[in-house]
Amino acid sequence: MADVDAIVAAVFGFELRPAQRETIASVVGGRDTLAVLPTGSGKSAIYQVAGLALGGLTVVVSPLLALQRDQLRSLTGHDVAARMLNSGQRHAERAEALRAVRDGEVDFVLLGPEQLGNEEAVAAIGGSKRAVTLLAVDEAHLISQWGHDFRPDYLTLADVADTLGRPPVLALTATAAPPVQADITRRLRMVDPRVIVTGFDRPNLSLAARLTRPDKPEARALEDRTVEVMLAHETPALVYALTHAHCEELASRLRLDAYKVAAYHAGVPAAERARIQDAFFAGELDIVVATSAFGMGIDKPDIRTVVHAGVPGSLDEYYQEIGRGGRDGQPAHAVLVHDGRAMRIPRLLAARSRVPAATVAAVVEHLSVTREPAELAKVAGVSRNAVQRVLDELHELGFGPTVAPAEAEREVLASGERRQTVLTSQIEASRHYAETTHCRRAELPAYFGEHYAAPCGNCDNDAAGRVPAPAASSETTDGVRVMHKYWGSGLLLTRDEHELTVLFDAVGYRHLTPAVLTNGLLSIAS
Repeated sequence: MADVDAIVAAVFGFELRPAQRETIASVVGGRDTLAVLPTGSGKSAIYQVAGLALGGLTVVVSPLLALQRDQLRSLTGHDVAARMLNSGQRHAERAEALRAVRDGEVDFVLLGPEQLGNEEAVAAIGGSKRAVTLLAVDEAHLISQWGHDFRPDYLTLADVADTLGRPPVLALTATAAPPVQADITRRLRMVDPRVIVTGFDRPNLSLAARLTRPDKPEARALEDRTVEVMLAHETPALVYALTHAHCEELASRLRLDAYKVAAYHAGVPAAERARIQDAFFAGELDIVVATSAFGMGIDKPDIRTVVHAGVPGSLDEYYQEIGRGGRDGQPAHAVLVHDGRAMRIPRLLAARSRVPAATVAAVVEHLSVTREPAELAKVAGVSRNAVQRVLDELHELGFGPTVAPAEAEREVLASGERRQTVLTSQIEASRHYAETTHCRRAELPAYFGEHYAAPCGNCDNDAAGRVPAPAASSETTDGVRVMHKYWGSGLLLTRDEHELTVLFDAVGYRHLTPAVLTNGLLSIAS
């Protein structure tokens, strides 16, 4: 690690934290590595230092243009040669970036996963005068079907790694419950991966939930309570809403209270989204009201408040988003506004992820004609996106070039049903967190398989003295398999006096009373 320390001192001028050092040592040693580290723990510095230590070309896959811009700014600010490749570049700018990569003039190339499906980009990287010595996948939870906002473009990354000579693969994320960790390493085809997971707790974040008034219409109730919460807390702030319309409505309402506010969502033009991000960084906005499109990898250290106007689709998503608060280590607040009626929105979004049975049948029926997505979409009479999803599912299920239509259709539909069951369980886990009367700091890490000894003294339930602190089990739960009489095999995530959290293979997350261990419903697998 002597070279690593020299690079850190000479180029970056900071000291490595223990988790950073451990991850860098693993990567520099040539090992595929997954690092699950809290927001604000310096994940970008890991691939920057490791890439320079390895000495070749580092390919960094980032999901958002805004995130790529932020990473490029960081690298070039330390006089490190780096380029971006994305679809938003002008022709001349892209041509110059491709030339610099081919000629071996850059240490880092930053791109979105879709660019690795671009022959020109892959040819420039693979044909570079500098060998690719590291493939870094940022926000790696996006490759997992169990992580929020699954991105099909990420499915090509394992093949691209093979094309580039299988350099060490580094996956980085702040959000990865046990099934997400397993999915990441499997989908990237990591070889003997080192998995480094540090604590999920952010002690400077206070956690709270506020219920809406049921006597008001749903939209008005969510809006009123969200504004009330925001008025009681500090700015800069992020307010997350479930839909584009909610973003716009909340932004308009907050402007009436003299806040400088912008709405940020996929319906806002790209140039305007970039302007909003820059204005927020510069302190020209008090609040950004956004969907989950905003915040990933955003390194604004002084966000004091994160409010969710409605329960998100999973605690993976919630943890990722509240992690934007208090990155400077100073106190920050995470408040979840809960209206049970709004739960239909994440349920609807989850339902939309299911490929209809008729679509699956049409695609499978025409696989003997062609496997080219555009042509297959045409002959099957369905969208290209639907075709790609079915093809990806067949690949995941291990179907080769020759497919028995009836069997393939049955297996794809069964896999879709299993996914829906788990997605529904994630939504219910979010509801459970919103409605719990127990210590929230103990409840949130439980989802990620980590025990926290309540009370934390920094959440609304502890402040209200709603429940006595539960006694922690003396038994370890890490990696313990259990068997339920009806739900089958599962992973025991956490266990204390009042509750067990189990992730079942077939039905997803369930919160159970300890009585299931004595009445025969649940047993520890041998």
